[in-house]
Amino acid sequence: MHPAKINSKQYLHSSRLQIILYEFFTNTAHFPIASILLEWLSEGNVILTEVSFYSLFIACIVQAYFLGNWKFQSRPHPFLGNLIAPTIYTAVEILEAGNLEFFTVSHHNAYWIFAFSIGLLQYLKLRSKSTPFVLNILENVIRVNILLVMYWIFEISYDPNLLTWTQFLADEAHLFLILTINFIGILIGIANYQSETYLALLQSTSNQLRLYSEWALGKRVLEQAMDDVSTLALNRQERIILFMDIRGFTQWSETQAPEKVVNMLNEYYETSEQCWINSDIIKVKFTADEIMIVFPKTKEAITTGFQLKQQAHILLSQYGLSAGIGIHGGLLVEGLVGGNTIKMFDVIGDTVNTAKRLCDNALGESILISEYIYELFPKLKVSNQQQIKVKGKADYLKVYSIISS
Repeated sequence: MHPAKINSKQYLHSSRLQIILYEFFTNTAHFPIASILLEWLSEGNVILTEVSFYSLFIACIVQAYFLGNWKFQSRPHPFLGNLIAPTIYTAVEILEAGNLEFFTVSHHNAYWIFAFSIGLLQYLKLRSKSTPFVLNILENVIRVNILLVMYWIFEISYDPNLLTWTQFLADEAHLFLILTINFIGILIGIANYQSETYLALLQSTSNQLRLYSEWALGKRVLEQAMDDVSTLALNRQERIILFMDIRGFTQWSETQAPEKVVNMLNEYYETSEQCWINSDIIKVKFTADEIMIVFPKTKEAITTGFQLKQQAHILLSQYGLSAGIGIHGGLLVEGLVGGNTIKMFDVIGDTVNTAKRLCDNALGESILISEYIYELFPKLKVSNQQQIKVKGKADYLKVYSIISS
């Protein structure tokens, strides 16, 4: 499958349907299949006309849906979930028969015993902090013994003398079957433990790599790239760029211990991050005391700008510092830039440079916007309009200092 065609969720997590199907085939369907085959061999095709055949099948699907859906929602309930199918099956059978003869049938009682045992072990595994080796083996040994118990019940229907285990074990073929089935259960349990441990490691690594990728690309870009890798290719877009940097940072940092400077910057980044955490941003880049944010929409950039101005003042005033903000928008090129082995997602163009120049000219605790931004939102309250000369521009730029939206 080409990576461009894979949904982003498929890289890290299974879909709801995949989890439900996995639950059906690896857990829920095991005993019902054995029960249906037992009744078919005992009664023949007549079971296809009985309600019990369909009620068991439907109960199995319902249980798989709930168990799988709970897992997908990260709130599994394995013990109660494993009792859903036997509860539905029992209720339908009792209602149909009008009595409690259901519990006089051996494999009906066996269904409840296996469902209870497997549900309890899965619950204990869930409560365990690590993948429990012994519980994995016990669960799989119990699961393979579904075959042994159902075979025993089938044999009894033809030879009641085999009702006790002593008589059943008197046949060496039966002893061979018991030993073989349980040893296979142990082997499956060990293999299952290994696969679950490996899967947990893969998920942990995957989550860590996703976090690192979000730091480098941003959550929005990462999700788009995982759906379609071509979105990382260089292309023209209309974006809004916000720059903010600290006034007097270089002079202040020269008199401070490096650890204090780093701690202040981390606090500055963390405080600033809260201002755009709920916004639909494209990219954030930290460069020393400078923060660059790329927005798809102007309104979010302005709203974030005011929040940054307020929060930066609260933090930086403790150090005798302040921050200026510049906002500009327009066409730019965004995508991966770099060599053959090292690449980074970035935005490049005059729009970015102009936003940076506006920030450079903004006084502490002020926000400068370009004429481009002001024309999009002419109702913005501005304190003054001015013409500024910036590096790399032949003409003066008309800018506005905004005081509120």
